[in-house]
Amino acid sequence: MAEFRIEPQQTSGPKKLIIFALVSAVLLSGIALIALYVRYHPSTPRSSSAVNIPDVLRAGDTNFEYYKTKIRIENVKASLGINYNNSRVAMISGTIRNDGDRKLEALELHVTLYDMWGKFSKERTVFAVRPGVGFNPKPMEPLERRTFNISLEGVEYYWDPKEIVLEITGLKYK
Repeated sequence: MAEFRIEPQQTSGPKKLIIFALVSAVLLSGIALIALYVRYHPSTPRSSSAVNIPDVLRAGDTNFEYYKTKIRIENVKASLGINYNNSRVAMISGTIRNDGDRKLEALELHVTLYDMWGKFSKERTVFAVRPGVGFNPKPMEPLERRTFNISLEGVEYYWDPKEIVLEITGLKYK
C-alpha cells in the first residue's frame, strides 16, 4: 500500500522580499537617472546646416588663405559601420594640428567620398572644431594637436574608404 505524507510548505519570505526590494530600488533609481539626464542634458544640433558660427573666415579672405596653410590634417582613417536602422555609416577620424601662432576656435571641413571606380559618392560640410562643443570645448592652442571624428550616414555600397578628400572651407581664430 502506498503511503502519502503531507509536508508543510516551506516559505523563504524575508530573503526573497529583501532581494525583490533591492532589485526594484536599483531599477527605479536607474530610470530616475535616465529621466534626469534627458531632462537637463542640453542637446546639440546633429546637422551641420543648423550650425551658425559668426565671423568664420571663408575662401577669398586673405586672412583665411594665410592661416589655412597653418592647419594640418593628419592620420586620416575611415571605416564603415552599420547603425541601428541598418544604414551604412562612414566613420572618419584623424588629427588636426594647429601650427599657427593663434588660438583656433572653429574649423570647417568639406568631406567628399568616392566609390571604387573613383566616381563621386557623397559629400558633407561639417565643423571638426567648434567653440563650446565636444570633449574639449576650448579653442585649440598654438602647436596643439586634437583628434576629430566625423560620421556620414547613407553611404553607398561601393564606397571606397581609401578615397577621401578633406578640404578646409572655413576657420575662425583669435
